[in-house]
Amino acid sequence: MTWRRALALAAGLAGAAASPARLTAQVVLPAPPARYLLTTDVDDARALWVNPAGLARRLEASIGADLSADRFANGTVQLSQYGATIASRGLAVSWIHDRYPGGGAVNAYAVGAGLGDEQFSGGVTRRWYRGLVSFSAWDIALRGMPASGVQFSLVGRGLGSPLPDSTYRPTVVPGASVALLDGAVHVGAEWEVAAHRWRSQEIRAGGTAALGGAFALTLRADLAPDLKRRRIVVALTWNPSRARVSGFAGLSGGLNEVDELGASGALVALSPPTRR
Repeated sequence: MTWRRALALAAGLAGAAASPARLTAQVVLPAPPARYLLTTDVDDARALWVNPAGLARRLEASIGADLSADRFANGTVQLSQYGATIASRGLAVSWIHDRYPGGGAVNAYAVGAGLGDEQFSGGVTRRWYRGLVSFSAWDIALRGMPASGVQFSLVGRGLGSPLPDSTYRPTVVPGASVALLDGAVHVGAEWEVAAHRWRSQEIRAGGTAALGGAFALTLRADLAPDLKRRRIVVALTWNPSRARVSGFAGLSGGLNEVDELGASGALVALSPPTRR
């Protein structure tokens, strides 16, 4: 089981033991479908959930679907998340359904837009959650390229959330990346900080390497501030001019501890070939 879902289960049980109201305040919200991408490394429809400023970077028209499954300690596997996204020229809408241990579920709906160009762009996403929780929030983002191959981004997530005492808090995510080897490799890092008392939540670092034939390999490490909790995500993407297919695996410890598997696919039009 992923550590996010372990927290969700523990929080849900604690809330149920206390009162129904506390269950709403403690549930861990769905992870974004493209959870293997950094905020500076997404420029298609998946940016809706990661960094809406990326919606302005590649004006594609696409329709896609995502799904992921959790692997539990006893070896069983449960479909944990599925959804769909539609995007057209800087606008995107999406829905995901997240299933929790014990039968609880959350539906998340998002509408986003991005404006700008490769040098500088901004974006906004409006999210609605229904199920174990019922509320809405905003994501607001900026992304710039001050020099060739260098990217900076700043994302505010969960702004306006009415759950200040929950495990879901508004956060600020600054990030940076650099392209190497004529753009064949991108490496970057980001730091997620809770706006509530400005506490560090997670440090993420990784990179993407072009493999040829429109294939690319992505590796990302998610680390707790004290480095006692870690997670590795490995993804392989095939991205020809009119399609995008990705598969990923999440590892909470060693290479034999795969606790999450996922895949996504999209039909794409009005977009040039990309190296990622």
